[in-house]
Amino acid sequence: MNLIQLKTVQSGEDVLLLCQDHRGADIVLVKWIRPDLETELYVFFFRTHRAYKNYQHPSFHGRVTLRDPQSKDGDASLILKNITINDTGTYDCYVGLKGNSPQLINSFHLKVKDSDQQQITVKTGDDVTLQCLDHRGGDIEKLEWMKQDLKKNISIYKHEKMHKDEKQNPSFNNRVELRDPQMKDGDVSVILRNININDTGTYECYVRNSNTQPQPQLISNITMTVIDSGGDGGDKDRHVGLIVGLSVMCVLLLVVGVSFMIYRICKKHKMRKRRPPIHEAADRDLHVLNPEP
Repeated sequence: MNLIQLKTVQSGEDVLLLCQDHRGADIVLVKWIRPDLETELYVFFFRTHRAYKNYQHPSFHGRVTLRDPQSKDGDASLILKNITINDTGTYDCYVGLKGNSPQLINSFHLKVKDSDQQQITVKTGDDVTLQCLDHRGGDIEKLEWMKQDLKKNISIYKHEKMHKDEKQNPSFNNRVELRDPQMKDGDVSVILRNININDTGTYECYVRNSNTQPQPQLISNITMTVIDSGGDGGDKDRHVGLIVGLSVMCVLLLVVGVSFMIYRICKKHKMRKRRPPIHEAADRDLHVLNPEP
């Protein structure tokens, strides 16, 4: 039973997937497959000292070679060039010897980390630059910016021109432009204007250039979180509301305190009015002591 080996690489790198057949006979067939691909095409197909491109999945065209094209000493190891996020998956190596059926020799699970993954936070109403730099060289023939949760692209550029057609999501009409219209030095960054809450999500940058295979390749992705620019204002409003509330409470307490003091003063004043004057009380007492004859 073959154990699956885990291999982790960065996007843009080349990776060597080892496969060594020690049965000691001449190799006549090598098949590298990706079981998760929705097709019967191979990562690499080699028979009688020749690679067959028509049996190969298009995403691997021009990117795969045997380490030893002669497969000496049972070496069927594979070199996969210019790794992308889409290359994440399981790779199985089958080797066929003369007079025998192909056998599974080795399995790898390849995990690709995006070296250009970015996390950004912006406010509604702002403009933001989604950065993507293609360092592979060559003339850029096609650029696609996509948002993962949308069925249509946010922008498509071909030969330095923006193609506004049915493939662009309407919510991005007139909001996307190249940072550098000439795309010098592989700068395919775009400016997204007037950000809104619905723009939250993950954006992917795909590029096809003259040095690579026909299908555009994922260069970078950006996860953008959009916050409401009124959020800070709301906090300030709550802060002001708290201050106003406390001020009103203090005024009410002051009014209650003053009212209580006035009440005490009025009460004392009424009590004094009810009490007879001192000299009248004294006359009554004297009359009691010295009644008239």
